[in-house]
Amino acid sequence: MNTILTEAGKKGGKAHKHKWTDEEKDIVRRDYNGHNESAYRIAERLTHITGERITFGAVKGQAARMGILQVKSPRWTDKEIEILAEMITQYSPETIARRLHRNVNAVVNKSKKLHYSRRAHDGWYTQQEVSEILGADHRKVQKWIDSGELRASWHNGVRPQKGGGACWHITEKALVDFIIDHSYELTGRNVDLFAIVNILA
Repeated sequence: MNTILTEAGKKGGKAHKHKWTDEEKDIVRRDYNGHNESAYRIAERLTHITGERITFGAVKGQAARMGILQVKSPRWTDKEIEILAEMITQYSPETIARRLHRNVNAVVNKSKKLHYSRRAHDGWYTQQEVSEILGADHRKVQKWIDSGELRASWHNGVRPQKGGGACWHITEKALVDFIIDHSYELTGRNVDLFAIVNILA
């Protein structure tokens, strides 16, 4: 597929003028927080969704036209904080952001400020958690474990079974080593970049 350059506000250029849909505007409205990082992330996501190359400048231009170039997040209510606390260990920041109608950065930053952990345990990860963080199918993660590329042990000495009842125990160091050695494979749209940055940091 030929890539179409979409760059809002480019004077004198021949760039294709992208027609923004209501769904795409909703993504900008929800996820743009006034920082360039969020604009780059939105551009990458919309490029994947539309098949066109949506640039950083296009997102900034659309945000300006929508009057949200500089956005200050509204004050968190007690109810929102309660929902955040309930969802944080079970759902991704993207899912929580949609539930609360806030951008992803706001959810991540508020969680950190309140010291809410996304996981019910610290220092190790289950196969399912690694699958969600790396944006990989659980069968692919199992293949990495079986090959020894991703070091894992039986949690509490109980062998994991397909029917559940036990799980793989993957230490943070093992996950860090795997991410560093296999960074070239972490390119899917479902990769949890926030979690990976926190793990490596």
